Amino acid sequence: MLAIALLVLLLAGGALWQPHDPDEIALQLRHAAPQLAHLLGTDHLGRDLLSRLMVGGGHTLLVVAIVGACNLLLGAAVGLTAAARDGWSRQILLRSADFVIVMPQLVIALALTALLGLTPLTAGIALGLTGWGPYAVLVYSLVRRIQSMPYMKAAEALAVPALPRAIRHIVPNAGTALLTYFASDAGRVVVSYAALAFLGLGADTSRPDWGAMLFEYRAFIFDHPGLMIWPGVFTVATALILHLALEPDSDTFAVPQRGRRFPTPQS
Repeated sequence: MLAIALLVLLLAGGALWQPHDPDEIALQLRHAAPQLAHLLGTDHLGRDLLSRLMVGGGHTLLVVAIVGACNLLLGAAVGLTAAARDGWSRQILLRSADFVIVMPQLVIALALTALLGLTPLTAGIALGLTGWGPYAVLVYSLVRRIQSMPYMKAAEALAVPALPRAIRHIVPNAGTALLTYFASDAGRVVVSYAALAFLGLGADTSRPDWGAMLFEYRAFIFDHPGLMIWPGVFTVATALILHLALEPDSDTFAVPQRGRRFPTPQS
């Protein structure tokens, strides 16, 4: 968790402060080599590369937060409702989650951002609205598994009301696994946002986003490869840190024993 806290601090700090104006054009400094004033050099318009990467990191962090909120809220709402219902209403909710899972997320998100304009907010909403399906299925499976546990049967036999039962047993157990699943999925969100910025239809490719920078600098891949290398390195490093540092351990999804509160999800 220390690595994640440090990564979030760096990305958030980079969004608030940069050594130079990321959009300041200085043609006399175009393609400047790394130096003390410009640690990673400048691009074809003389803009400081490090400053632009720092702003792109803040945008990426915002997208991950928005996607997480959408996925967790929508997934939890649909999964919990499906677990509490029977018959056709449950089947409709589960089939809607299955439909979202099989949709081509990047294509749908690309179409939405083309209509609404590509910003961190619209990209986060588009990726969130097209990515909640697995979370709903996971929540449904977890809740159904928890409901079959002896401690839940005992609580029902003791006539404990539904809300206290949910707060005491379902929320801690399902919440732990759900947050862990999102943590392992955050790296994919970073790459998906970079892909949207790279492919964005009608998007401003001069925006300091890592994917947009890869698109803008692709013409200099042979003459000045550093312009392509650094945005790629930042994207891959961020996704890799999120995936490795937040990778679920086996205990999170272990079969619960007496005194433990970690359920095993069922497909």
